[in-house]
Amino acid sequence: MHRFFASIVFLASFIVFALTVAPTLSFWDCGEFITAAYTLGVPHPPGAPFFELLGKAFTFLPVGGHIADAIGFRVNLISVLSSALTVLFVYLTLIRLFRSWHGDPEGIREGLIMILAGMTGAFALAFSDTFWFNAAEAEVYGIGMFFISFVVWLTLEWYTRSGVFNSDRTLLLIAYLLGLSIGVHLLSLLAIFFVFVLYYFRDRVEEYITWKTGVVFALGALGVFAVVYPGVVKYLPSFLEGNTVILVFIIIFGLVAIVAYAKKAPRAQLLSLATLLIILGYSTYALIIIRANKEPALNENAPTSLEYLVKYLNREQYGDYPILRGPTYDNRLGTIDVNRKVLFPRRWSMEPKHIREYQKYSSDLDFFLRFQLGHIYLRYFMWNFVGRAGDLQDAPVVLFEDAGNWSDSPGYPSRYFAIPLLLGLFGLYLHWKKDWKTSLAMTLLFMATGIGLVVYFNMSAPQVRERDYFFVGSFYVFAIWIGVGAYGLMELLRKWLKEREAASTVSLAGGLALLVLAPGNMLLQNYQTHNRSLNYVAFDYAYNLLQSCEKDAILFTGGDNDTFPVWYLQYVAGIRRDVRVANLSLLNTDWYMLQLKNETPYGAKKVPISYTDEQIRHMEVGEFDKREIRIPVPADIYRESIFKDVVRGMTIPDSAGEVVFTMQSAITDAYGRKLIRNQDRMVLDIIVNAKWKRPIHFALTTMPSDKIGLDNYLIVRGLTYQLVPYRMETRQDRYYSNVDLPTTMKHLLNPVSIPDSARSYGFMFRQLQNPKVNLDEQSTRMILSYRYLFMACAQVYLQDGRDTAGALRVLDQMEKLLPRRIHRMDPILKTDLAMLYYLCNRDDKFVEYTREVEPYYLDLLAQDPTGQSSPRNPYTMLLSLYELEGEWQKGIDILKRYKQYVPNDPSVDQRIREWMSKLNQTSDTVARVP
Repeated sequence: MHRFFASIVFLASFIVFALTVAPTLSFWDCGEFITAAYTLGVPHPPGAPFFELLGKAFTFLPVGGHIADAIGFRVNLISVLSSALTVLFVYLTLIRLFRSWHGDPEGIREGLIMILAGMTGAFALAFSDTFWFNAAEAEVYGIGMFFISFVVWLTLEWYTRSGVFNSDRTLLLIAYLLGLSIGVHLLSLLAIFFVFVLYYFRDRVEEYITWKTGVVFALGALGVFAVVYPGVVKYLPSFLEGNTVILVFIIIFGLVAIVAYAKKAPRAQLLSLATLLIILGYSTYALIIIRANKEPALNENAPTSLEYLVKYLNREQYGDYPILRGPTYDNRLGTIDVNRKVLFPRRWSMEPKHIREYQKYSSDLDFFLRFQLGHIYLRYFMWNFVGRAGDLQDAPVVLFEDAGNWSDSPGYPSRYFAIPLLLGLFGLYLHWKKDWKTSLAMTLLFMATGIGLVVYFNMSAPQVRERDYFFVGSFYVFAIWIGVGAYGLMELLRKWLKEREAASTVSLAGGLALLVLAPGNMLLQNYQTHNRSLNYVAFDYAYNLLQSCEKDAILFTGGDNDTFPVWYLQYVAGIRRDVRVANLSLLNTDWYMLQLKNETPYGAKKVPISYTDEQIRHMEVGEFDKREIRIPVPADIYRESIFKDVVRGMTIPDSAGEVVFTMQSAITDAYGRKLIRNQDRMVLDIIVNAKWKRPIHFALTTMPSDKIGLDNYLIVRGLTYQLVPYRMETRQDRYYSNVDLPTTMKHLLNPVSIPDSARSYGFMFRQLQNPKVNLDEQSTRMILSYRYLFMACAQVYLQDGRDTAGALRVLDQMEKLLPRRIHRMDPILKTDLAMLYYLCNRDDKFVEYTREVEPYYLDLLAQDPTGQSSPRNPYTMLLSLYELEGEWQKGIDILKRYKQYVPNDPSVDQRIREWMSKLNQTSDTVARVP
């Protein structure tokens, strides 16, 4: 019976995850990991070689739709399968705990109590917010949790079944699993502490369990952990590179192992074998250096030698940060005091955006408690077991109260009414009461994967995205306590009713109720918000971005979400491989510059860079004062560009045959010095050396400072700015200043559903018209980018050509592809859309949209009667609405309120008199109607 329900737990969670998994790549690291798996490339440090090997195997599965999407879907299935197995191991772990306390169940009903409690804990994890999110995409956290849960279950089996399960082979298997897990994510190694606690307690008589032996063993556990990390992970490659200190350590360890075998010391033998198996599992990292030397298209950091592999493993690309001692923010100075080092520094980053946040906290301890512990960890913890207000950045916890506007998804807020939290806290208490030894092991794992990581990561504020996925290990432990709590409540019910025949029946009914109220409600609350089965936004956005580029273009991108999906399309799906992507963040690294300059992935042209390889390797950030830059434009290029764009219908102003702009410093350091970034040097150098023979594009999502001052020479074409050799005046009253209408409209008016690998027109907007589609915050941002582009085109039609028919065609197409009943708009966007319809003489549409924002503006005036806090004038919007609708009394009330702030404006009095007259005329007409 137990095995039958175990299979039910696995199949149920697998089916739910499979039904909600993304059909292709998702945003953030997913596109990069899928690309690395398919091409056996090298992802960002410190890599995930075992995940890559497993992902490569999954790419051969005969499942998925169109091949361009199918590879992503197949690699996503790794998370589906590993997450379902993790849920299974939670169930098995709970059953093992229950049996260790009470032995095998004496009857069916007692067995069902254990099963219901096990299912409650297992499904509480399965349907929790963070774990489910990880299970639906190609990321390392799903399989990382598989390793942790497998190790915990094996350790408990070994610990609780000493008479049956006492083979050291189990510990050796655990060691090998830990070694393999290094090739997925280093967080899995935290399970070592759980293993060592139970290893210490097993077969040890109570009188020998003292604080002294405990301290000694704890130090030993820390030592073993240090042997694995950083020992094996970081220092083993240094040894292979020729580090003599590490070589001496390895020789000593080898001699100890030999002596242990000679003297038949079983524990030393076990430790030696376990270390070897960890190294064997870790050997998957050979893939990184082997593949790096083959120069795959995706080859981050290019760790082609042991020296560079060490740098890769040490994540040197991302710099270092203090954990226990270092400089910190000084509230008196208003900056980082680099000359003073303190214990437990929390405010260490010198970035201006972080400095601004540090000012809000009185001390490092205040920052740690309120931001790192409170806003980061505890908020994420409560998201999973109390409720979540929405998916927007910094969304709060919600219990019963009004959540506010924290999501564009109708599935939020998610409310669990704190039932999982209360069950877990009761389970924690009960676990300590029944078995303090296994409870201590679980608690240490919970602390290590929760607060321990908070201390270790030392995150700054603000973060570019939510980081709840880091702490999923602690949520896993708490789910086990939820199962223990459910078991305890059923046992209490049975004890209270022990005199009655229906005791077991009532306790089982209570268990079913808990299963429904905790994980059942979590499933109900989270299904819509975690169902990504119709979400193609990342793929389609990358496709639209690439198709916005001309042949052999150089495309500058700003961050992960407009780079990793593009890599997937180029290197996996084979789409627009002629375009060379230059990620601006990576342009600050020497290895990336060298790859762009010297390599030709899939036959793409090299990026023209004038710096020598040696100059690139020694390039550093330097001081820079703003200066005028002149880039010559050959006469034939200038004439050809002018002629082409005039033919397209654009009016091009006269301009000299050169590009002239002011290049400014992009950053200021802690000492107030103006600096130029390597990326800015490279952007300028690439543009100059392209010599107008290669099209230059910037993604629309790039920051203004990334464009180095070229704003007057950039025109919007599709989802990119393209550099042109003539100057255009900027228009501040537009979403985008200058737009190439003919080119952009070809993409917007001719959507496609099947991707084309070659240069073609027509954007992809798959499933965005489906009311069942669920979009997360990042996907919603991309929809907003599309809306801005549509509305920019409408503005150009109206302002440059007074073409109301063209503007209406654009707006109708936007509503067709991005219906507002599915993709909600904020009041400001609706206001702008209403005004566009007003200019198109569509009063009906103006009234329709303005009616929707009327409550917003009335509320705004109640808070700020001047109306100055709004980016759009609420008086103008409301008066226009009331005039078109003939609601003269409402308009008069607004005008009288407005007159209080402009008492000397005669036009306001004049308008009040006019509207009073119209109100009287309307009243007279109504009175004459029989």
